[in-house]
Amino acid sequence: MNRIVITGGPGFGKSSIIHHLESLDYIVFHEISREILEDQKKIEGDVVPWKDHHAFNEAVFKGRLAQYHAATHSNKLYFFDRGVPDSLAYLLADDKTVPAHFIDEAKTCNYNHTVFITPPWEDIYMKDDQRWEGYDYALKIHHYIEVYYSQLGYQLVEVPQLDVEERVKFILDFLRKDFAEYIH
Repeated sequence: MNRIVITGGPGFGKSSIIHHLESLDYIVFHEISREILEDQKKIEGDVVPWKDHHAFNEAVFKGRLAQYHAATHSNKLYFFDRGVPDSLAYLLADDKTVPAHFIDEAKTCNYNHTVFITPPWEDIYMKDDQRWEGYDYALKIHHYIEVYYSQLGYQLVEVPQLDVEERVKFILDFLRKDFAEYIH
């Protein structure tokens, strides 16, 4: 169970944690939706939530599945900026029907039972080219993330609102009991 998810509403500090873990030479998987949005912007594509919501969600879902399956070595830690279940939470927040294959995959993609969740933090929240959601909508997404990961049986551990180095230290210290040989 060496696949570690860091999740939470958009703009609550996940990506900063992932980038810091990467700077410490951990293997990370970045937020796939940002990559898709950047690629679509370059080609003036339609696979964006405000033009083709279904195609965008399918692309994000497939990207998260690919990331999950890319973490193949049992002797390494992998950190994910969101996991497969996040795709379901976003659809629920948008009042969309969740496709059966999303649910099936979310049940079979097993991450570590501990999922780190960044709590709402309005002081650091900001919109950018890929984060178009307002703060209230980010709170709604956060709620559905909590609900769905809990329904799948994951233990949510809230990451304290500290500077990024201290948040990473909190996560690594928490994981040390199970993965001491992989923590540096």
